[in-house]
Amino acid sequence: MLYLQRYTVEMKTKYVIALLFLALLMPSCASLRSYDYTTENLSLANQNLKRIPSYIKRCKNLRSLNLERNHIKHIPAWVSSLDSLKEINLNHNQLRLTKADIRHLAKVERLLMMENGIEKLPGNVGTLQCKTLVLMRNKLSSLPESFGDMKQINNVVLYENRFESIPDCIGRLKTLRQIDFYKNHIKEIPEFMGDLENLEQIYLSFNEIERIPDTLRNLKKLKYFYIHHNNLKFLPEWIVEMDSIQRFGVGYNQLLELPDLAKMKSLYEFDCEHNLLDECPWNLVEKPGMEILVIRDNYFKLTLEEELHLDTLGVVY
Repeated sequence: MLYLQRYTVEMKTKYVIALLFLALLMPSCASLRSYDYTTENLSLANQNLKRIPSYIKRCKNLRSLNLERNHIKHIPAWVSSLDSLKEINLNHNQLRLTKADIRHLAKVERLLMMENGIEKLPGNVGTLQCKTLVLMRNKLSSLPESFGDMKQINNVVLYENRFESIPDCIGRLKTLRQIDFYKNHIKEIPEFMGDLENLEQIYLSFNEIERIPDTLRNLKKLKYFYIHHNNLKFLPEWIVEMDSIQRFGVGYNQLLELPDLAKMKSLYEFDCEHNLLDECPWNLVEKPGMEILVIRDNYFKLTLEEELHLDTLGVVY
């Protein structure tokens, strides 16, 4: 009898220890099921998930779903039934996108898929209805022709991929407001970029671009234009007519001189550091409304009096 009692106690102890071990091993599982199914925002980031939990399909009011830093490869069909879902964060996963995955994501307006090792997009990617598509830090070097069918898209982020040119299909995205090709291997800006009349922000820094095409003068809504760390040797004279530009970055190029950028009425931030300028751009120094001016690491020399003057104005020289 004593043996049986001891055996029973030992078994209960082992059972309790096993439960405690499971609780420590999978703390996320309990928390995953403890949320309110009426929630509009749900974060399951860093949960070591290999698939999207199926009980999320009960969250009919869900608007934002954060699944970043998991091990998700595919998107289940029921995701397309979440009519209120507007944003999915799938950054830092292991996506292996198929045409079925694209169909299941078709209704999402903001789709984030940074750092997934994506080398190619499915041919039906143009069926996405998203307004913002973030594909930064993947392994893309081309886009399917259907990419240009996304008629409602506003923001495309292809930062740090493997593009050597801007695909022609980008020229069909007439609603585009922001385009980001930072840190690729782009050698030229295509002429069709000047036809994207709704563009407000262009990010082309850290590429291999040598000139700015004349067609860009048609971009009357352009506010931010960053093209530093390229191979520019000159800026076109017509750039001074771009009254909408507020922020302009051309640092780390090979510019010998600048046009009279003080004529740009809206310009309040300008960076031309690390070029080959042999004259200080005093017209910009004295321009009313300038908030940020970076002119350091060029060839011009300043007197002590000039340095003191720039100091009082907050110019970085």
